[in-house]
Parts: sequence; structure tokens; C-alpha cells
Amino acid sequence: MAEAPSYYAIIPANVRYDQNLPGKAILLYGEITALCNQKGFCWASDDYFAKLYGVTKMTVQNWLKSLESENYISREVTYKKDTKEIEHRLIRIEMTPTKKNLGTPTQKNFRDNTTSINKNHSKAEKKDSIDYQKIIGYLNAEAGREYKNVGSNRKPIRARMNEGYSEHDFALVIAFKCKQWVDNNEMAKYLRPSTLFGEKHFDEYLNEAKQSLKKAKPAEPQGLSVGEGSARAANYLAELEKQYEGD
Repeated sequence: MAEAPSYYAIIPANVRYDQNLPGKAILLYGEITALCNQKGFCWASDDYFAKLYGVTKMTVQNWLKSLESENYISREVTYKKDTKEIEHRLIRIEMTPTKKNLGTPTQKNFRDNTTSINKNHSKAEKKDSIDYQKIIGYLNAEAGREYKNVGSNRKPIRARMNEGYSEHDFALVIAFKCKQWVDNNEMAKYLRPSTLFGEKHFDEYLNEAKQSLKKAKPAEPQGLSVGEGSARAANYLAELEKQYEGD
């Protein structure tokens, strides 16, 4: 039976918003950090990840290759003595923010980086870079509400971010459900963080919003964007959808 990963998965902003990565490679990175938090390295095989995500091992290999090419991870392979048969494959997190600043990785870097994850993942939760006010403020503006930037409203946002969703995903859900519910007396009461961003329905609402966009192709919701201070051209949303479509 496969060993379950720890609760915490860390997906820093430079990984979440890297448009060179297939969408689910970003989620795979989070899974790897959770496993590294247990042992300092990720022991899982391609078959383990394939079963976890319901994809082929070739797809997993492509995701790993994309993460490695961007220097977000490194892989170490050991072979059985005097053969080319793989005995162990370990994946380690490379903490350098961007590949432009990366030299040749060393074993010391790997040890230091994975130790840093083990010691500091709880601090990362406290010092996250999520702009809660931007998301809550956008909901207030669209729904005509006055929700506060408090712990109970932050909690579902942080949980979805830890699962790999982006600020732009929140914007899509907010814009779509507000348009759908704001003038409906029965449903308008559900325009609240606990409902829109909750684990039970968020992915469902996001997929509804994306399907609606594919049919109507409206302008990108204002107020939130994927990159800090980034202004996207008219074709931005279509490109983003391609990135986050499943392989």
C-alpha cells in the first residue's frame, strides 16, 4: 500500500504561474514537496503518480521533465550493480527561485534545500504570499458585499491555493457565479467565501466558468491577474486556458 503524503504541499508563486509548465505539472510539484517534507526526498515512482492522477506513466514523465527543465526539481537514479536496471529514483526540490540564477546543482544544495523545506514549511504557511484582500475585495465589488479579510474567509482561499489553483481561477469563479446569482434572491446568499471557495464546489464552479467562457469568450475579469502587476493582452485568457487544460 502506498504511503500517504503529509498534509502540507508548498507551491511557490514562481511555480504556480510558470506558463512553461503543463497545468498538472504544477500540482505534481506540490505532491513532491509533500513527500519531501516527510523524508527529505520524494521516493514515489512514475507508476505511483500515474495511479494518483489517473494518467499514463508517459504523462507523468513529461510533467517531471518539464519541472526538471525549469530547475524546480532534480532527479537521482541508482542502478543495480553491473546493470542498466533502475534500483532507486529519488526526486529532490531545487529551491533556487529561477533557472536564470542556477548554476550546476550540488549534493550540498540538495541537502540544504530539502532540510529547509522540512524545517520551514510551517513558516511558509504563515508567511504565504496570497493576496487575500485582492480576492475578497473582488468578491465584494462583484457581489455588493462587505466581507472582511479575516481568518474564516482566508481559510478556504489558502486551502484552494495549496491545491494548485491560481488567483485567476478565483476571479473566474467570482465573476461567473456573481453574474449567475447576484439577481437571484434565493441564490444570492451563497455569494460568500465559504460557499464559492469551499472544497465541495470550487472545482465544479471553476469548470462551469471555463465552459461558459469557451462559449461566450467575455473579457478577462478585472481586479485580479496571474502575475503581480501584469497587464495581459486580449488573447491572454485563451492562452491561460490552454495551460490549465488537462493533458
